[in-house]
Amino acid sequence: MARPVNVNALLPIEAEFQRERASGLRRSGDKLEDALALLAQAEKELRALGGPARVARYPAYRALWKEAERLRWNLTVQREACGLRNHRDLDFVYPLPPLLKE
Repeated sequence: MARPVNVNALLPIEAEFQRERASGLRRSGDKLEDALALLAQAEKELRALGGPARVARYPAYRALWKEAERLRWNLTVQREACGLRNHRDLDFVYPLPPLLKE
């Protein structure tokens, strides 16, 4: 026969799970913010360049853009795993600019 579970004994564990989820979301958001800041700087520099200098710097810019896109996807998946299904606020808080043309 199964022993009855004391629900109150599980509350501290659940609280720890919630803290870890929140901490993980914060870390993912911080990484994305850093990547978006680097991307904004690279975009600004790329817009100031022309000709061969622009062509030479474009691959580095594109790599930063792809990394920001990947980190945003990771944050979206992590939010889904935490039960957060509405991601419209990500567009507002962490806007990913359109990729510049070469």
